[in-house]
Amino acid sequence: MSKSLKRTLLSSLIVPFALGAQSANADLITNWGYQVDSVFTNAVPTAGTGTLDGNNTSTLSWGVGSGDQSSVSITNVNEASGLVTNGGYVNGGVFTHTNNVLPSQGLALDSFDLVSTLTLTPFAPVAGGSLPASSTTFGSYFIETGNGGTCVEPAGPDCADIFTIGSVTGATLNAFGNFEFNSSFNLGGYTYTLFLELADLTTLGDPSCAAAGAPSGCVGLVTEEGAVNDFQTRFRITAVEYVPEPGTLALLGMGLAGLGFSRRKKTAKA
Repeated sequence: MSKSLKRTLLSSLIVPFALGAQSANADLITNWGYQVDSVFTNAVPTAGTGTLDGNNTSTLSWGVGSGDQSSVSITNVNEASGLVTNGGYVNGGVFTHTNNVLPSQGLALDSFDLVSTLTLTPFAPVAGGSLPASSTTFGSYFIETGNGGTCVEPAGPDCADIFTIGSVTGATLNAFGNFEFNSSFNLGGYTYTLFLELADLTTLGDPSCAAAGAPSGCVGLVTEEGAVNDFQTRFRITAVEYVPEPGTLALLGMGLAGLGFSRRKKTAKA
């Protein structure tokens, strides 16, 4: 084997080790800035008269003519700091359903996607550039319940309306009885995990799931008729030291062995 090829092979083994050592020694990011931007997409109305407006914006509204309009909206947040690693929750946007009584012949919201994009920026111990933005899509369904007869979800003087979420894969119930969605990423020798919670998002009863056309055990929200219903989102972040996979550890061992072998050969030739 040529000396040039041996040097190239040795470098290919040592460089990953050097990068791994650098990551392991990086500082834990203890405080983050955060920005959350949300938008409703793929909004679909039911049959009926009237209009559904606001697709691809942060507010959807529907109704008949100049009469009362119902709507869903969500606010954005942008903070330079305050999301503390292994600390408490910070508030995200507020999801609001303005639930007015609408004419029976009018259309209503049927389904939509809520796309939320989170951007994190290291603030302490050293401020840095923003991480690539991460988007999550929540496929959602809505049922405008009738106000006559027996209510499957009574709330206030009339029947409550029902939102359901298409999939909660990866979500778990937290200590507050709400579903929490989580995702993880590796940075600087640590694994960070983000947890997102929407207040009052929980498992609905079978009658409510059936009324919404969802399977038993569905997850969703109920909203009072004739009222403005606010649901706070909030999130937190945790971190643990990153532990390399066994395959990575084996490569590091090969790198060290190669380094030792090279040194021994040089010593023997001296």
